[in-house]
Amino acid sequence: MSDRMPPERMTTVAEMIREVAALEIMPRFKMLTAGDIEEKSKGDFVTVADRQAELWLTPRLEALVAGSRVLGEEATAAAPDLLKIVESDAPYWTVDPVDGTSNFVASRDTFGVMIAFVEGGDVRQAWIYLPVADEMVMAEQGGGAYLHARGKAERLASGRASLDVEKVKGAFNVRFMNETWRDRVELFADTVPRKTYNFCSAFDYSDLSRGQHDLVTYNRMMPWDHAPGSLILREAGGVLRGLDSEIDYRPATLGAPHLAARDEASWQHFAEAIRKAK
Repeated sequence: MSDRMPPERMTTVAEMIREVAALEIMPRFKMLTAGDIEEKSKGDFVTVADRQAELWLTPRLEALVAGSRVLGEEATAAAPDLLKIVESDAPYWTVDPVDGTSNFVASRDTFGVMIAFVEGGDVRQAWIYLPVADEMVMAEQGGGAYLHARGKAERLASGRASLDVEKVKGAFNVRFMNETWRDRVELFADTVPRKTYNFCSAFDYSDLSRGQHDLVTYNRMMPWDHAPGSLILREAGGVLRGLDSEIDYRPATLGAPHLAARDEASWQHFAEAIRKAK
């Protein structure tokens, strides 16, 4: 592991996230005007809170690690070539200033702030903050995943999911999948009676890592959406892996069908069920 990111900086970044949420995000929650909201594309919203939070975080994060850069969702929307950083071994930060923006716009509580530190192509540290509940989920590679809430720190363990499809709770995102994988996932999803959609990766990964959710599928794997949660889930005992490749997720993977699961056994079991769905 890199020696550039001392453990105490886990706390420093957590404090930054809480501060930016208090300054730029929560004062605008349920207070947005029409002029505060734009559509980057159909159904893909951005708000003044997203932009201001990312602008606040960027110089502060880059100052923590010499030579690092921020790969932020909003900056990359304006300058897509920034994504090329995932092809290098350079240190960088992924920033999703308001994950679940559509929920934020609709005044729903299911949104969060997500940050990851990536070096050598691997996620080294990760943070997910759920501002309404004031819950911070953090992980360091090889150091476990922890929930910090109500003045306490609790180590997370995703536990083992049932292999009975009638008992599992899943969310099946099929947007951006090719027809073959979309059909397989949808056919499998039809057999799962307990479906719950957060429409927010911050909640998906924190729920999986706490053992409150069992399965989630994705295909569009933007680093700011998945790098933080991938490490937190892995450190809690879970799995995020390509359905077609059976390769564990890394931030350089930008698009492929993936299954996130609470544990290895359930990943293997349900990945096979999805592949066989006809």
